[in-house]
Amino acid sequence: MNNKLTLVTAPDDIFEDALRILLVGLDKNNTATVSTALTRLDIVPNTVVYVWNKGEDQQWLFDKKHKSSLIIFDCNTINPELLGYLAAQPNSHYFGLLKDLEIINKNALYDVDQCFKLLGETVTAYERQFTKQ
Repeated sequence: MNNKLTLVTAPDDIFEDALRILLVGLDKNNTATVSTALTRLDIVPNTVVYVWNKGEDQQWLFDKKHKSSLIIFDCNTINPELLGYLAAQPNSHYFGLLKDLEIINKNALYDVDQCFKLLGETVTAYERQFTKQ
């Protein structure tokens, strides 16, 4: 990794140009999966990783949802209303089973390799924004 990776939790934010990723309710194993995938990337732009866990300020979560290029959440750790809301976001991916909601979001993550591929695609899409002429 060549650039800066900044972890941000409620109530904080950071105001700089960066790729923004929101992690919602990840357990230790899923956090390790994302972390390992990030460290495997050769080139990463400046990146802000927002981390939200159950019981924290939901207003902060919703604000960061709007700012993030990618949302990764854990189906097993968040309440059903929030689960449905996040599953409906076009830029969301998840660990666990969405059950009935899988018909609206088929973006399940199962392992480091799949997470690595997703993060690589997200970085490429982010960088493309700056190379358009």
